[in-house]
Amino acid sequence: MDTPSTDAKKQLLETILLTCVEPNPIAFRATDEDDLPRMLAAIKKGTSERGARFQRPVRRNAFLLGCLAFSGALKEEHLIVGYGYRYGKTTGVERLHHVVGEERNVSIPIYVHNEIRRHHHSETDAEVIVFHNHPRIGNEGDGLYFIKTILDDLPIPSSQDRGVLQQYGFSLVGLARQLLNQGRVLFYLGESRYVKQFNLPQLLPFLEQLDRTPVKN
Repeated sequence: MDTPSTDAKKQLLETILLTCVEPNPIAFRATDEDDLPRMLAAIKKGTSERGARFQRPVRRNAFLLGCLAFSGALKEEHLIVGYGYRYGKTTGVERLHHVVGEERNVSIPIYVHNEIRRHHHSETDAEVIVFHNHPRIGNEGDGLYFIKTILDDLPIPSSQDRGVLQQYGFSLVGLARQLLNQGRVLFYLGESRYVKQFNLPQLLPFLEQLDRTPVKN
């Protein structure tokens, strides 16, 4: 039996710690189901560069429930990006883009990247909701299911997921918005019938970079 390397053990520990300290999965309410027909129709329509627009805004949790309902039984990864504005403690999502990926991958097209940046920078209360699903079809490595057992089957963001979070959420604009409690780019993962927000970047690359920095006398 192969023994996990030191780096693999560090990554395993980081994954568990980050997932534990991030927000709990969303507890959806019955009222969130009211917008399911509108959400499912918009997701199916939103695969073009033009995307899909709602006649009236959809609240953040209703948006996320719609994303989960659409992607929960699919075998390929999907990216659903909602654009809206901060409204009290929630977001009023006005339109969306839907990107269809492959079984273990989905990339952010340049037109979606540009629109995330443009919308987020347009106004201080502008908010972007990024939903990504992780299909689990039973042929993943044993290490993943070991972690999921420890974490009670919670969604587990990949290093790529956290890299995208760092790109948008921890830019100068993203950090300033967080400090001032303004509109942000928010990231959610749908997996194992749950939707969970992830809001922390990877720590190991940053710590390793510090360790390599020469100390000047």
